[in-house]
Amino acid sequence: MEPRPALEVNQLSKTFATKNGPLLVLDAIDMHVNENEFVCIVGSSGCGKSTLLNIVAGLDTASQGEVLLRGRKIQGPGADRGMVFQNYTLYPWLSVAGNVEFGLKVSKVPKAERQERVQHYLDIVGLTRFANVFPKQLSGGMKQRAAIARAMANEPEILLLDEPFGALDCQTKEVLQEFLLDVAQKTHKTFLMITHDVEEAIFLSERIYVFSARPGRICREIPIPLGSNRDRTSRRTSRFLELRQDLTDLMHGEALLTQEAL
Repeated sequence: MEPRPALEVNQLSKTFATKNGPLLVLDAIDMHVNENEFVCIVGSSGCGKSTLLNIVAGLDTASQGEVLLRGRKIQGPGADRGMVFQNYTLYPWLSVAGNVEFGLKVSKVPKAERQERVQHYLDIVGLTRFANVFPKQLSGGMKQRAAIARAMANEPEILLLDEPFGALDCQTKEVLQEFLLDVAQKTHKTFLMITHDVEEAIFLSERIYVFSARPGRICREIPIPLGSNRDRTSRRTSRFLELRQDLTDLMHGEALLTQEAL
C-alpha cells in the first residue's frame, strides 16, 4: 500500500520585511511527512528551519504556498499539532502530572479520561514515579520528557519538535534520542523534527530534508535505510558513518556556497 501523506507543504515561501527591504527566508518549499513517519529537517543556523516549523504549527503565516494536514489547510494553531521546543516551557507551579494534564483541561476532556491519558503518557516517557514532582526538581532531560508527554497527551495528528535536545549535554542527548525513537515506535505517531545535528537526524529519522543556507531551499531529500531496530551500536555501523559523512559534506558545501555569495 502506498504511504499516505499526513503533512504536505506546497510551494511555501516566506519573506520578512526589514529596514533594508524584503528578506526571503524560505523559497518554494515542497515536502511531505507520511502517516507514522519520523522526518527530520537539517540545515545550518539561519536557514529557515524554525520559521517553517512555526508556519506548520500555525504560529506564523506563509507569504506564498500552503500547508495541509490530512488534506486540511492549516490557518492557525490547533490541537491537531503538538509542539516541543528546545526550552522546556513547563509551568513551574504545576506538577509533572499537572503539566501533562493542562491541555486536556483546556480542551474540557472529562476528568476520568484526563487521568487515564496522563497515566498512559507518563508511563511511556518513564515519569510515573515523578508525577507529583515540580519542574524545578527535575533534570533537563526529565523536563524534556515531561514536555513530550504533555504534547502527546492531547493526541495530536503530528508532533513537531524544534531542536528539543539542543540544550542538553552529549550523554543526556544520546539517551533521549534513544528514548524518543522508542516513543515513536510505541505510539506510531507522526513526527517532524528540526535539528542542526547530523548524527541525531540520521539516528532518528526515516527521511531527511536538507536545507540550503538562506534563503532556505530543499537541496536534497535523503532516505535513511537503517531499519527500525536501532540502538547506540547503530551509530558505529559502516552505513551510518557513510551517511554521516555524506550529509556533513553536503552541509559544508552549502555553507561554502553561501559565503561565496555574500
